[in-house]
Amino acid sequence: MNIISSSKIVRVNGNSSKELDDFVAEEVEGRIYIDGVEVFRLPTSPHMLEYLGIGYAITHGFDVSESKVIVEGSNVLLFYVKTLTKTMDRCLNTLDVKVKAVDIFKAFNEASEKAKLFKATGCFHFAALFTLEGNLIDIVEDISRVGALLKLIGKAYEAKIDFRKTMVVLSSRAASEMIESIAAMCIPIAVFRGAPTRKSIEIAKKNNITLIAHVRENKLNIYSGFNKIDFSS
Repeated sequence: MNIISSSKIVRVNGNSSKELDDFVAEEVEGRIYIDGVEVFRLPTSPHMLEYLGIGYAITHGFDVSESKVIVEGSNVLLFYVKTLTKTMDRCLNTLDVKVKAVDIFKAFNEASEKAKLFKATGCFHFAALFTLEGNLIDIVEDISRVGALLKLIGKAYEAKIDFRKTMVVLSSRAASEMIESIAAMCIPIAVFRGAPTRKSIEIAKKNNITLIAHVRENKLNIYSGFNKIDFSS
């Protein structure tokens, strides 16, 4: 199935109108099953569904290193999944991370520029992973902000990226479930275009995440982890 398709529309401009083709996003209901049990469902774009399943599993405490992943339509089936034992100190080496403010603006602008599906339809969120120096690792677009993040995490996990040395940049607001997923992967810097909730800020502080939001050109707000930002040029 295509990610986007065309649709006939009538565009009205003042007192005039004309018929033309417009690009629209395709949507499916993605369902994730772990060892036969449905654990999650969400509206999502019909691509990268395998990564959606992997991203969900690893951010919710499952070990998929020996799992089998099957995609049937919009259903993602994971088999031979183990519960992951987490240690309290696994994210400690992110405490002394530093990132330059100029690199955050650079990363956000680059991600926004590469969000081609959004430009075509106005219907997509992006989630992009960068090095701490501001170099792009990967970017994923999805009609669901959560879907974009989980697919990005699943794809980066398969590529064996060390999340502790990255920052994630997102076009959406900072929802609490997204901060929880970011914390689960020990990502130290999270950058959002939209606003955070109080719960998001609390989760970020608890997990030593630098939470940045309201990014616009040369402006941003830092809600937690101020010590990780270097303001020198």
